[in-house]
Amino acid sequence: MKTSCPNCHILSSMLFRSLSDEQVKNFSCIFCPSQFHRNQILFFEGGAARHIFGLNAGLVKLVKSLENGKERITRILFPGDLFGLEALNEERYPLTAVVLEDSEICSVPRDQLFAFLRSNPDISLDMIRLLVSEVAEVRAQVTNMSFKDARMRVATFVLSLVSAGETGPASSCSLVLPLTSQEIAEILELSPETVSRTWHSLRQEGLIEKRGRHLVIQDLRALEATARR
Repeated sequence: MKTSCPNCHILSSMLFRSLSDEQVKNFSCIFCPSQFHRNQILFFEGGAARHIFGLNAGLVKLVKSLENGKERITRILFPGDLFGLEALNEERYPLTAVVLEDSEICSVPRDQLFAFLRSNPDISLDMIRLLVSEVAEVRAQVTNMSFKDARMRVATFVLSLVSAGETGPASSCSLVLPLTSQEIAEILELSPETVSRTWHSLRQEGLIEKRGRHLVIQDLRALEATARR
């Protein structure tokens, strides 16, 4: 592992979960880190797919162009997420990746990753598991959009922004929403008015307190129950 990469989120991702603690210490990472600023574009939809990326710190959104000329946010990426995986099988990226806040993002050329996987069969199996989990996540997202109402969708989205490490046993926590209500509405396939009414409803019930993008979850357990109903 590069000495400049302590507490690497990518190294703790599913791709490298077969490594022992001793192997991690001696691991020579093929990902190269770089710093990116808010609104920078990592790759364009239709651009040549030459690299695979890993998010070590910050946030990134994936965007799809629609036939009417508008764009749709398809996913928000968090530290530890790998993306641009289409480069493993496609010549062009199907989405655009945009940095949401100052971030540290690592990348590796496709051919170099292929060579690395050939020489590390255990990690190759982990890559298969990672790709299968990506398919499962897409299926879960489709299910959420099909069977969950607005309250459940908004609650599920908020909970996705809260890591277990930040909350622990606490019943409340605070965070800054990485997106506007308009962008959240796009992801959840709801109208902005519906999202606004849902924020108001959750506030009235004492589950959250919201000012602009600053959100305080006042009753985490109740919000979790709302997401499951």
